[in-house]
Amino acid sequence: MDPRMSISRKTIEERYGRIGTGRKVLFLDGVPMSLKKMSRKLMLSYEDLIPIDGGNLPDGRFWLRFYDGDQRKVVVIEFDREMEIVGETGADIMDWLGEDYFRIHWRVFCPAGGEEWLGADMSKAKKGG
Repeated sequence: MDPRMSISRKTIEERYGRIGTGRKVLFLDGVPMSLKKMSRKLMLSYEDLIPIDGGNLPDGRFWLRFYDGDQRKVVVIEFDREMEIVGETGADIMDWLGEDYFRIHWRVFCPAGGEEWLGADMSKAKKGG
């Protein structure tokens, strides 16, 4: 582990593995379920929630890791066979991106001015617009 790794990221990776190392399909009571379908069943089907991977825990619980674009976090939800959420943990995406976090043009919505890209060089904006 990177000595500069945040406690939140370390906690997530120790319990669920590195991002992307989980499975894309889980079997609940023998029935295969995609991450997208699981997200819908857990009522976590939003445009800004992007499923990454999932898995099983030794105690019979399941987990689903996703990126929460609204909060800019990696979040892991634990749930049981009845699809009841029993735990949640998260860490800022900056814990994985490091300094690259500041080079990404995050997209935001501003009701007063339409959509803009944060960090855009306004000197290169279209003239007259």
